[in-house]
Amino acid sequence: MFGADCDLTVVGRAIAEPARAAMLQRMMDGQAHTASALAAAARISPSAASAHLRHLVDANLAHVTRIGRRRLHALASPEVATAIEALAAISPPLPVESLREAQTGSRLQCARVCYSHLGGSLAVTITDQLVTAGIVDPLEQGRPGAVHGLAHPLLAALGVTRLTAGSGPAVRGCLDWTERVPHLAGRLGATLLTAMLARQWVTRRPNDRAVTITDTGFREFAELAIPLPRR
Repeated sequence: MFGADCDLTVVGRAIAEPARAAMLQRMMDGQAHTASALAAAARISPSAASAHLRHLVDANLAHVTRIGRRRLHALASPEVATAIEALAAISPPLPVESLREAQTGSRLQCARVCYSHLGGSLAVTITDQLVTAGIVDPLEQGRPGAVHGLAHPLLAALGVTRLTAGSGPAVRGCLDWTERVPHLAGRLGATLLTAMLARQWVTRRPNDRAVTITDTGFREFAELAIPLPRR
């Protein structure tokens, strides 16, 4: 039987602890991480991280996969990622306490992995180009949309001739927490990120979910007349 409404406090309590919130944001890169890597992201000891990760698993926000002796942690589902990004859009930024944190924040604002797709100013710029060209309709937060073809110079340059298979929507608007407007999610968003990583237009960073635009990426984006922030 179901109650009169859902119990938001279970998820709220799980996210409210700063170390757990930091771990969830680190897992927003869509990858699986060891407890020690998540401990480093949260700036806590590995023993403390284990207790926090159990809490996240019990709240169905994360899951654990065993590979030999290794235990790898990832977000439990795409729905969890969507909820975290939505919460980020209405949350104040963390205070900047060092030059390193300021640089990380700048990189995240420029381009980052948003679970399965690209986020940040680069993602918003690409979304605007695809909307203007009529490839996709204007995006609304959380709403699915349609793809009206793949005949676009960016998609051709990335070798995108079909969408990633899956049961999710072809296109979905995901509210970008730094730019405050929707960027491209869904299977097309995932396909674009996969292609950019495969062709090394962007590369993952080892310690956060920002991505680095490579020299190849800067050259390709310039040829496509896609404006980029300064390095």
